[in-house]
Amino acid sequence: MNEAFVHVCRVSTSDGLKDYVTVEPPEVTFSKGLTPEGIVGELLRPLKAEERITPENFAPNRAFVALLNAVIAQHGPDQPGFRAEAERLGDGFIYIIDQRTPTPQGSVPPEDIIGAFEAAGGKVVPGSYQANGKHMILSPAGFFRLDGELNQCLLREIASRRRV
Repeated sequence: MNEAFVHVCRVSTSDGLKDYVTVEPPEVTFSKGLTPEGIVGELLRPLKAEERITPENFAPNRAFVALLNAVIAQHGPDQPGFRAEAERLGDGFIYIIDQRTPTPQGSVPPEDIIGAFEAAGGKVVPGSYQANGKHMILSPAGFFRLDGELNQCLLREIASRRRV
């Protein structure tokens, strides 16, 4: 596994065995089940011993990507860092940078920009979030990474969608 916070879960489906990548640990997925939105993506083939997950052997799950962006859109404006950046910026755009990027203060590649909010008058404009269609859930630099609080919001949202 090439990331400590994603897990591979092998599931028997009507189409045979599938390897799903999740952000929830195996003890949760096996005891409480998977939610469709909790599946980050699927391996396109079983991994060989010591093989890493790469963009070439991984297919992202559109439902997860939609949930990720919905969580950012809903909870981003409440984050102290977003409010502080809107105040500092005044008018413009607040970019949500994937925490995996090697150059957060420099030139950020398009696949490491998750999306953006508009700021006006030092405040985040409600409903202004725009997802970046070029963002990659898994890039050559690794799996996406949200900052701590947004990541917790994502995990809570996934858990709330689990059928009990």
